[in-house]
Amino acid sequence: MLLYICDIQIHIMKHFIKSLLVVFLISSLVLACTSPQKLLEKGNYYEAVIQSVERLKKNPSNNKARETLAQAYPLAVENLLEDLKKDKLIQPQFANSHAAYTYEDLNRIYEKIQQSPVAKDIIKNPQKFYAELSEIKSLAAEEQYLAGTKQLSTGTKENAKKAYYYFQDADAFVGNYKDVSEKMEISYNMALIHVIAEFKHVNSKMYKLSAGSFYEQLQNSLQQIEQNKFVRFYSVNDAKKVNLNNPDQFLRINFEDFVVGETHTKERIENMQADSVKIGEITLDSGRKKDVFGTVKAEVSINHMEIISRGIVNLTITENNKNILLNENFPGDFVWFNEWGYYNGDERALNRDQLDICRNKQIPPPPPQQMFVEFTKPIYVQINNRLKNFYKNY
Repeated sequence: MLLYICDIQIHIMKHFIKSLLVVFLISSLVLACTSPQKLLEKGNYYEAVIQSVERLKKNPSNNKARETLAQAYPLAVENLLEDLKKDKLIQPQFANSHAAYTYEDLNRIYEKIQQSPVAKDIIKNPQKFYAELSEIKSLAAEEQYLAGTKQLSTGTKENAKKAYYYFQDADAFVGNYKDVSEKMEISYNMALIHVIAEFKHVNSKMYKLSAGSFYEQLQNSLQQIEQNKFVRFYSVNDAKKVNLNNPDQFLRINFEDFVVGETHTKERIENMQADSVKIGEITLDSGRKKDVFGTVKAEVSINHMEIISRGIVNLTITENNKNILLNENFPGDFVWFNEWGYYNGDERALNRDQLDICRNKQIPPPPPQQMFVEFTKPIYVQINNRLKNFYKNY
């Protein structure tokens, strides 16, 4: 047994070392592909500068990083300044916005170099563009503001969402630009999808069951979806309080079918025997005692009780309470079991599992409410993922 355990440990150690080597090789490949020199060769001069400075911070004597920084910096500046000219021709509507982003990149390079004495020594006079950025930000804010106003004027939810992001960008360029805060609020409210979420009560003639914990989890899921999406969920009562008479969608969750406590029991009898078991002792003529070995037998009775609880929950989402956008069923189940037994004969004929079962006692199953909760857990996971996927584009 000791030898067997040692073999297992050696196998696990070999597997662990092999896994570490794989991780190391993958990490090495990733680092090689993103090295400053590789970035320079691929024409990504901006990142080549950033990575070179980072390498020099960790190792000031890194000659490759020094050479790469010296080559990449003038190319990065030239490339970014060339982008300024291209953007005016390719995207004239947002030329100032793109110019602002480009100046931010140029200033980021400048700041990175300033943070490293070694980099400052290599690039003697790095260029900064703070004045240009400050001047163009107001023009960029106006571009975004006008684009947002145009989208908002169409009166559609989808364009109101676009308008919100335009106003958000305008505010990022120049804080509190014009009436942008008010426009953001208007566009946000116009873009919102209002959904009444209705959770149906559980009906059971046999048991008094509650789906409270299941529905509470789903309510938390809806709140998480609301955080970063243009969607608001209301209970039926909340919708009445705010006079939401024409919601955009109805979301309904209902227990289509469920069974709690479907019981199956069975008994099996196993006849066991074990050979070469010490069954006694004899005394030889010499007076020395000698063990006597033989076969021992036992009859094992094992009882198995299995209680199955399962159900199906339906999720339906309709638009204007007419068009069905989603209609799916989600199954779940939970199986509780208990084994106990007894034996007649010699205990030594039993294996370890049989001994453990015979030491068990028959225990009562969980209450129906607990089994109900258990089979809803996998259903919640499925519905939670489905809701997140459905509303990810809202």
